[in-house]
Amino acid sequence: MINRATRAKISVYDITLGGDSFSCRVAWKNVKTFALLLQEEQIEYTLEQTRFSLAAALKRRPFLIAGILIAFAMALVFGSFVYGVEITGNRYVNTSKIESVLLANKVDGFAYKGKVDVERIKMDVVALDGVSFASVKIKGSKLYVDVKEELPTVLPEDENYAPVLSACSGVVTKVVTESGTPCVKVGDTVRSGDVLIAPVYTFTEGESAAPAKGEVWAKTTYKEEIVLSEISVEKQLTGKVFRSRSVAFFGREILGFEDCPFSEYDLSETVISDAFGVRVTERLYREIRAATSYHDLDAEAPLHIEKALVELLSETPFYAYATGGVVTEQKKMDNMLYIVLYYTVEQRIDSLFLPNEK
Repeated sequence: MINRATRAKISVYDITLGGDSFSCRVAWKNVKTFALLLQEEQIEYTLEQTRFSLAAALKRRPFLIAGILIAFAMALVFGSFVYGVEITGNRYVNTSKIESVLLANKVDGFAYKGKVDVERIKMDVVALDGVSFASVKIKGSKLYVDVKEELPTVLPEDENYAPVLSACSGVVTKVVTESGTPCVKVGDTVRSGDVLIAPVYTFTEGESAAPAKGEVWAKTTYKEEIVLSEISVEKQLTGKVFRSRSVAFFGREILGFEDCPFSEYDLSETVISDAFGVRVTERLYREIRAATSYHDLDAEAPLHIEKALVELLSETPFYAYATGGVVTEQKKMDNMLYIVLYYTVEQRIDSLFLPNEK
C-alpha cells in the first residue's frame, strides 16, 4: 500500500504498524487520493484530522531550521555594514580624490553603519577643489556619493592688438570692420603683408589702442606659366654598358675598379659577394649621349596646357569663389612658345581667416 502511494506521488510519513493494522499521516491535499487507493485495496480505514503544528514540522526538518537561522543571522550581520560604494556626477574631479576622502573616514571594504559619519563625508567631499555640492547617503549596504561640480572658470580671451595683414595680393572687393581702423577700401590693390585693419581707434584728439578684427575680401589671380622650345637636347641611353669590379680583403682593397671608357654615363653599384672577409663590388656604367629633338609646338601645347590647368586649380584655395573661367594667353618668340594661364577668384585675404585646407 505504501508503494502504491509513493507511485501516486503521495508522501506518507509517521507509519506505525500494529498487528493487522497500520496508521500513517498524509497531507490534507492528498487525503482523497489516498482514500481511493485504500478502497481499491478493500482496506477499511478511518480519517482523523490533526492540526498543523509549525513546531512539529520544523522539528522534522532540522536542516531547514538551521538554514533559516543562518540566513537570518547573515541578514542581520550584512545589513549592519556598508560594503559597496558608488560615486557619480564627477567629470573633472578625480575619482581617486573622493575615494581618499572615504578612506580617511574609514569607509574601506566592510564598514559598520553606525560608525559611518555621512555628514562628515559630505563636508570633506565638498571641501575638495572643484566640488560645489555633494549628496552622501546609505541605501541597503551601499554608500552613494553624488557630486555636483563647480562650473569651470571661463577666462576672457586675450585681446589681440596685432594688425590684420593681407595673406596674398589682390583687388579689394569688400571690407567689414568689427574693431580697429580699416586701412583699405573697395577697389584698392594690396600686396601680401600689407596692413588691412590697424589696431587703433582714431579720434580728433589722437589714437587709442583697439583690437583689430574684421573681414577683407579681394579678387586674386592665380597663374601658371609654360615655356616650350621647338628644339630640345635630351640625354638618352645608347644601350652600351661597361662593368667593372673591385675586390677588398677585410676592408683593404686588393683589386680596384677599371676606368670607364664612356665620357657620360649612368652609374649603379652593387655588392656581389661579402663572405669570409672578401667583399666583391660591381659597378655598372651605362653610356649616355645627348640627342637633339624637334617639337611641333602647336600639337604638343594642348597636352601641356591640360597639365598646367590641373596644377593651377590645385593651387587655388577651396574657399575661393570663381569669378570667371581660366584665361589662356600664348606667345611665340625665337623658336619658343610662352603660355600663361590666369584664374581669377574672390576670397578672404585677411590674416584672421586661415582655414585648414586638409
